[in-house]
Amino acid sequence: MSRNLRITYLFESTDLWGGTKVGLEQAEALSDAGYNVTVLSKDAGPSWYDLRLPVIKVPGFDAATIPESDMIVGTYWPTVKAAVESARGKVVHLCQGYEGDYKELRSLKAEIDEVYSYDIPKLTISPHLDDFLRRRFRAETYYVGQMLNRNVFYPAKSSVNKKDGLLLNILVVGPFEVDFKNVAFTLRGVSLAKERLGPTLKLIRVSQFPFTNEEKAIIEPDVYHFHLPHLSMGEIYREADLFVSMSKEAEGFGLPALEAMACGVPAILSEISSYTSFDEPHDYALFLKPSDPETLAGAIEEVLRNRPLRERFIQRGLDVAGKYTKEMVVKRLDAAIRKITCGRTEPGAH
Repeated sequence: MSRNLRITYLFESTDLWGGTKVGLEQAEALSDAGYNVTVLSKDAGPSWYDLRLPVIKVPGFDAATIPESDMIVGTYWPTVKAAVESARGKVVHLCQGYEGDYKELRSLKAEIDEVYSYDIPKLTISPHLDDFLRRRFRAETYYVGQMLNRNVFYPAKSSVNKKDGLLLNILVVGPFEVDFKNVAFTLRGVSLAKERLGPTLKLIRVSQFPFTNEEKAIIEPDVYHFHLPHLSMGEIYREADLFVSMSKEAEGFGLPALEAMACGVPAILSEISSYTSFDEPHDYALFLKPSDPETLAGAIEEVLRNRPLRERFIQRGLDVAGKYTKEMVVKRLDAAIRKITCGRTEPGAH
């Protein structure tokens, strides 16, 4: 079967979100593999990502704007709905998290569930989403995984010799405004840790959005980055001595955690399905239930003071991140496309 199939990706927008990056990287990877890939968006394309494919700006998604395709990939539930209604090709749903669990979208849950109930294949980026979609919606799922750009996310070539004991930079990535990211809880734990460990502890924050007074009321970071270009993130990770994320169960994957590990940064993570799906056994990070900020503060102190523990997390994190390759994602996508478009079963496709 020729790979020269017409694959169209639909983006509600190409604003700076991890899920957008995942979809764009998939589109690029399939184009590199020989597929005829088209990217449609309601905006002109990302300013934060150097996309190697043209973005066709459209006012909306319908039969007039979506080209006839062998497969149309809806990257967000409204684009899935529009793709199905357009009848311009076989539709698949790229699911990176169940939006019906997002606090901000509770009023739209009925509409979201209607889309998730469509009898169409779903591509997933985490095994726990496969399990959820099959159980909840009896969905046909294809796990494709995640890829890391090794030109951006790699460990420092040499590390500064630091004394045993306290290190310096704690990195917290994600928008304060998004409930399931649980950034407010994370920052309260960091604030308590800073009270215990003193001014040598530094907080680096990265977000899509500018710094707010609501966040400042918890703790003022020593460094705050917002709306960074994709290629800048590797250096930010490599500046950190510890990555902390206390995302809630609604987290679809939590890509910054994997990117941090790929850069040789030890991590403290919430014990949620997405993070514990990275690998087995769960010894690549310190996992916590986000029960109270005091527990998190104690964990931060433990990791920063325990050099052998940090080094173990660093090495295991590098091992885990090394499994998330472009080649593996393309292999899984290719198998899924073959099965979906013409019913051919490939090893590991389902």
